Formats: sequence, C-alpha cells, structure tokens
Amino acid sequence: MAALAHHHRVLLSFTSFATPRTHLPCASSSPPPTHARLRGARVLRHASGGGGSSSAAPVSSSSLEELSRSCTTWSWRGMRVNYLVRGEGPPVLLVHGFGASVAHWRRNIGVLSESNTVYAIDLLGFGASDKPAGFSYTMETWAELILEFLDEVVKRPTVLVGNSVGSLACVIAASDSTRDLVRGLVLLNCSGGMNNKAIVDDWRIKLLLPLLWLIDFLLKQKSIASALFGRVKERENLKNILMSVYGNKDAVDDELVEWCADHKRAG
Repeated sequence: MAALAHHHRVLLSFTSFATPRTHLPCASSSPPPTHARLRGARVLRHASGGGGSSSAAPVSSSSLEELSRSCTTWSWRGMRVNYLVRGEGPPVLLVHGFGASVAHWRRNIGVLSESNTVYAIDLLGFGASDKPAGFSYTMETWAELILEFLDEVVKRPTVLVGNSVGSLACVIAASDSTRDLVRGLVLLNCSGGMNNKAIVDDWRIKLLLPLLWLIDFLLKQKSIASALFGRVKERENLKNILMSVYGNKDAVDDELVEWCADHKRAG
C-alpha cells in the first residue's frame, strides 16, 4: 500500500502541470458532464450517438482501416511496438487498457490532434504490437516501454492519458521518470495494483489470497489459458465484453468488434 500511496502523491504533483490550452475529450466508455474543468484542462463530452451534442464530427465506417494504415512500428528491445501519430502541438500519449488497442481511441484522436501532437500506442502484447510467448507482461515492463517511447520517439515532455491498466502503467512511468519526460497525467477509470496481492493488508483480501493464487496458477497453464482466451476472441463474447465497459453503447459497432477479434491473435 505504501507504493500505491507514493503513486497517488505523484499523480497530484503531475496533474498540476496540465495547461489551459490542452483540450481533452473524454473516452466514450465513461461519459462525464458536458463541460468540466480539471486543473486548467477543459474536458469536453464527446457523444457518438444518442442525445447531446458532439465535440467532433461522427467517425466514418472506414475510420479503423484509416487508423491501421496510419500506424507505424517502433523497435523496442528487438520487438515491434505499433503506434500512431497525428497533429501538431504539445504532445499527448494515449495508453489503452487491458485487452484494448489504438482502435479504442478512434473517437478521441481526431479531436485531440486539432491542437496537439497525438501519439497512441499498442502496449506489448496487445493490438498490432508483438506478443512474444513466455514474455513477462507486468505493469513495470509497460511503464518502462512508455518511458523509452517518450525518450526515443516523442523526445518532448508529454501528457500521458491512460485508461484502466494503461492508467496504472502511466502512473508508474510518471513516478519512475527522472528526466522530466512526463508533463502531466490524465487517468480514465484507473486500475488498482493488479498483482500487488502480497502487500495488501486488508484482512478480507488476505482471506482471498489462496483463491487469487490459485487463479494465477491456473492462468499460467497453457491449455487453460488458451481455452479461456479462445472463448474471449469469439465475436459475440467480445461484443458483450465491450458493451459491458462502454458507457456509450452506440460506440460498440461491428467494425470495432471485428478489429478487436483480428488483433487478439497469439504472438
């Protein structure tokens, strides 16, 4: 818990550097009020369908194909990392959540790129990035990837925008940064410490530790993991999962489901 508290202090420190000129439309999976102010950053509600006004024109059905064509790769420790860059201005890096990819920012990239240089990255193991078998996928590893991407590709102090586990990776990256690479943090539905079970002091969590360790053990068995994630890759299951996490259900269209299914192949 001490480590998590340290990250919270860093969060407060870094978010204070957000500049008034940075406009950050919220992800459609978490609809906020129409207008809000967060430490000088104007937050706009982007509606892709239904009631309310939209801060950008609707995204066409070819948007994901266009995003795919716009992506390029960066070599990180001998592995390919997929990313996209658009626009001009202060840099912003979008970091997706678990099971997601660059595609999940499709309704944010255009708006943000009107006044910022927008980078969106597929973390190793997700999207079109490499998925090496036997690799240790940890928050710390993803945080290292983020920092080295800022150092080698962006090369300017950057505002990190993370969703879910991407938020947690961004917090760790900001905490570990020693070269002023991180200018600010925007966290959407930030996760807690997923694998920090040994340091959680709550007695209720301690009672669950044997079950959590059993789940960890089972997921490390290739046959079990393959069967589980094979079910997740099925179109109907993917759609149900996306519908459960997207606040705006209209954003879960066939194109997004197909994109996710095509990019969840084994590495």
